[in-house]
Amino acid sequence: MWQPKEIIVNVKVKNDPGTKRILNMCDGVPVKYVKNGKAKTIINASDILRTAGNTMLEKINAGKQVLYIAPPGTGLVDQFQMPDDRMLCPHFDRLRFGSNACPFLCDWCFLKLTYRAAFPFMTVYVGYQIIEKQLEKRLNQTTDPVIFNSGELGDSLAFEHLTGAAQHFIPWFAESDNGYLFMLTKSTSVDQILDLDHKGRTIIAWSINNEKISRKFEIGAPTFSQRLAAAEKVQNAGYPLRIRLDPIVPFEGYQPEYSKTIKHIFEKVSPERITLGTLRFEPGFYNIRHNIFNTGTILPEMLGKMVPMFQPKLFSGKKRLKSGKYSFPEAQRIEIFNFAINEIRKYSDCKIALCKESAVVWQNTGLEPSRCSCVCQLDYADMTN
Repeated sequence: MWQPKEIIVNVKVKNDPGTKRILNMCDGVPVKYVKNGKAKTIINASDILRTAGNTMLEKINAGKQVLYIAPPGTGLVDQFQMPDDRMLCPHFDRLRFGSNACPFLCDWCFLKLTYRAAFPFMTVYVGYQIIEKQLEKRLNQTTDPVIFNSGELGDSLAFEHLTGAAQHFIPWFAESDNGYLFMLTKSTSVDQILDLDHKGRTIIAWSINNEKISRKFEIGAPTFSQRLAAAEKVQNAGYPLRIRLDPIVPFEGYQPEYSKTIKHIFEKVSPERITLGTLRFEPGFYNIRHNIFNTGTILPEMLGKMVPMFQPKLFSGKKRLKSGKYSFPEAQRIEIFNFAINEIRKYSDCKIALCKESAVVWQNTGLEPSRCSCVCQLDYADMTN
């Protein structure tokens, strides 16, 4: 099981049960203490971060060895809203167990740009009773069911063997009147949650990719077959199971390979929903494509063939034109998704959605944006307004 090579602890949570659990599970790992959570303070306290190389990639890679244990801030329960409404994505409630909270080195990960070299370390939050109060505040605002996405700014289960966060919150949500927990992961750290009384109120989704692509670009993450085995375990334990096949990478000969991938998924599990996506990058990520990858020139060459997803537009209150993420041309994305949908339909009538896509692509794949069934949604979301 993964362990950090260095732990930084905020003194405010030095005696928190969550902190003590992590330190006990990481016996022998060097521990430093800091008085505040400023990035500069944490970097200066860390032998690993302070002596990392000068490039952005070197600092990011070094940060994957350092775990910062933080007190819960006021914004660990919030709502995500896509700033560019041309990119269809339903709003969702978010629960943060951590920030930049993933030990894997997937080369295309958007967290590289989100946290950059300025915040390269991985953060987990303790003080679970305070987080519970934040959840209760949100749930008391409505009688409607609310699903909280815990896998948007980190892997929901990759640190579970250290933190026990899922073991705490899965039973909590099981007793909630209107709360549901959504967990997104590439991890195999599931044995600790199999016997929990979840009452179907925790939904778990695996981010899956083609075996060859995963081995090449999802550095340090469990293999395709290992992830499927973990997914099978949680499905057998009665958890609702979903799959993200994202990003589909259209390398030469990708269709036969992804056809096998989809076949193998349904040989092992029966997901109730699948969300599809392909490579897409923020302009800032696109602009540093020549020095942000660990895997050579393949991804930079692919990015060189990408185009902005939309025409430049000035949004209200903004000073700069936005043209959306960079991705493959619309016609190619439509081809990718129609292929994947047709393959899935050979085995299942499960719900299918697209991740952060244009209305044109949705329409040309026969999917209905007024009935978006993304894995992060409890039911359907209407993205036409």
